[in-house]
This record gives sequence, structure tokens and C-alpha cells, in this order.
Amino acid sequence: MILSSVLAGCERIANTPVPFAYTLILHRTVYLFCIMLPFALVVDLHYMTPFISVLISYTFIALDALAEELEDPFGTENNDLPLDAICNAIEIDLLQMNDERDIPEKRIPDKRYQLT
Repeated sequence: MILSSVLAGCERIANTPVPFAYTLILHRTVYLFCIMLPFALVVDLHYMTPFISVLISYTFIALDALAEELEDPFGTENNDLPLDAICNAIEIDLLQMNDERDIPEKRIPDKRYQLT
């Protein structure tokens, strides 16, 4: 019962894309904010305005790019979930619960993943 509800949740995530209008408004808002930021900071920061503006703008643009990268976690790119290792762990657990003797070797994902 729990496994099927988790699968249904994963299918909803995979089959429900972020609407294009939502992505577009986020991109435009971030870039507009980054363009307007120096004008807001120049009164208080004077000559430090370019440095602080670049730092803050880089952070917002990086978060925007990160959100786009993590939008679809079920692929084969570097930031996607290690689905092969997760499925292998579930298979091993199910075979052990049924006292099977022919259990496949456990797959260990790359070091960039953390399975809990």
C-alpha cells in the first residue's frame, strides 16, 4: 500500500511539468530584479555597489538555474535521483523478505548521491 502511494506520487511529479508561464515569469522577475538592484543600492553603498550587485545577482541567477535543473528529478543527468540503485535496494529487500536465495548484488550509486 505504501509503495503504491509512493509510486503514484513519483508519477505525478514526473508527469506534471512546471507551466511555461510560471517559468517565464520567474526568469523575467529574477533578471529585472538584477537589473534594478544597483539603482537601489547605490545610495547606501556608493563604490561597493557593483561588487555587491554582482554577488546578489549571481546568487539569484544561480538559484533560478538550479530550480530549472531540479525540475525533473527522474532522468539520467548528474543531478537526478539514482533510480537504478533505489530500485535495486527495493528488489533486494523484497527478495530477502521472501527468503529467496538468488539475490542480486547491491548497486552502489556514485559518491555524489546520498541514500538514506
